[in-house]
Amino acid sequence: MESSISAVSGSAPWRARSWLLWSALIIALAAGTAAVPRLGYASLALAIGVIAWRWSEAALQTAVFGILAVRPALDLFSVRTLETSVFAINPAVLFGLLMLLLAGVLGLQRLVQRKRIWPDRRLLMSHVWLFVAYLIMAGAGARWYGALGANEGIRELLRVASIVAAFLLLLWWVEEDAHAWRRGWIYLGLGTLLPIYFALQQLITGKGFIEAGHIRLQGTFSHPNSFGQYLVPFILAALGSALPARGLNRLWRLAVGAGLAVLLVLTLSRTAILVLGTAVVAMPLLQSRRLGWRGLLRGFSIVMIFGLIAWLFAGDYIVRRFQGVSLGPEAFQEVLAGRSENSFTWRLINWGVLVLVGMEHPIAGHGAGMTTQLNPVVNQDTGQPFNAHDDFVRFFFEGGVLGLAAYILYGALLCLWALRKAREAPRHRAAVSYAIAAALLAMIFLSGGTTELSLHTANLYALYGMLGMLDAGKREA
Repeated sequence: MESSISAVSGSAPWRARSWLLWSALIIALAAGTAAVPRLGYASLALAIGVIAWRWSEAALQTAVFGILAVRPALDLFSVRTLETSVFAINPAVLFGLLMLLLAGVLGLQRLVQRKRIWPDRRLLMSHVWLFVAYLIMAGAGARWYGALGANEGIRELLRVASIVAAFLLLLWWVEEDAHAWRRGWIYLGLGTLLPIYFALQQLITGKGFIEAGHIRLQGTFSHPNSFGQYLVPFILAALGSALPARGLNRLWRLAVGAGLAVLLVLTLSRTAILVLGTAVVAMPLLQSRRLGWRGLLRGFSIVMIFGLIAWLFAGDYIVRRFQGVSLGPEAFQEVLAGRSENSFTWRLINWGVLVLVGMEHPIAGHGAGMTTQLNPVVNQDTGQPFNAHDDFVRFFFEGGVLGLAAYILYGALLCLWALRKAREAPRHRAAVSYAIAAALLAMIFLSGGTTELSLHTANLYALYGMLGMLDAGKREA
């Protein structure tokens, strides 16, 4: 009895001192913010950190909902121009910084609780190589171009770190939530509603991204190419879920996949169509090792039915889009004038120019983000140099042979991890798991890097969200 009384009386002074300490800190931050308004961000970050530490489970649940259901809509505010700073603040940037803060606080809490930060060593190693690539590029940019290169490198490092931080939050969530698989897919589905709503609105009103007299659907994204690529893994997931289903259950899943594919075609993105085509072929091939010949034949039958439905609704658009591909002298002149952004010829010449300029620094490249500073091929409408339109070309230009090799290692290890998770998944989830693995493989490698997946932040959030679900499959009761 005496010991308990002494414990209570001993805790009272400690509580009083802690409240005094917090009060003094708040007063100091308030005074500092009045003098230097930017200190308000530090005050807000501190408050969020304290709340996340105190109510860690609620913070994790909220973060995951934001990652899967909210982040796709934030690309409405993420357009950059030549007049804006590389550190310009918008909702998408603030969201990324919030993910970094929450991952830092909750990661520190896991260390205190002696829990692992990375649940899988192979997954850790793949992302080690990713950061090696970006560190090489950041160092090269600072070395060759001073403050400009350093700022671009820091921005890219923060962007990529925020994506990986969000992925870690997802992985920690699936460890704690026994129903993460079901809830995660519900959140992902909710995340598609605003992009699809905006896309349908653009289709009905005819307002949006206009190119050569044609309306290209872009949803909430800054460009139709990004929206098309965002839809690819959802289409694959719908097809994968149709494989073990029967009757009407299979039919509505196929209808969802076909409907999303029609929206993809209406983005008029050749790259997205290419990625979808390679992914739907790869999916049954990957599944055959687990599901056998019967699974392979069933998978190809699903793909053929899907392809037929999509072709009936959007075949004319596909033909029309690829009729514009030209390798003649007129296309070459358009490229030189900077007016043929989406032609296949333009991409070939753009890649050749960037590789040639990249050979000036072939070992470590020109630096992160310097493609849109140094590319000689310039958009005449905006005055801004074009991007590479290919991940492998961009990583060579910005990171040289070393950066490109590190990025390829990252992609290969991540794809192998996804395939291993698909092999370990429960049988009734194996088809969806292989569909996600096929989407990842197509977006990084089978499309030859033309997706520029590494630059489409919202798409990476969605794709990493699905990869997080792979780790949740065996944990749900």
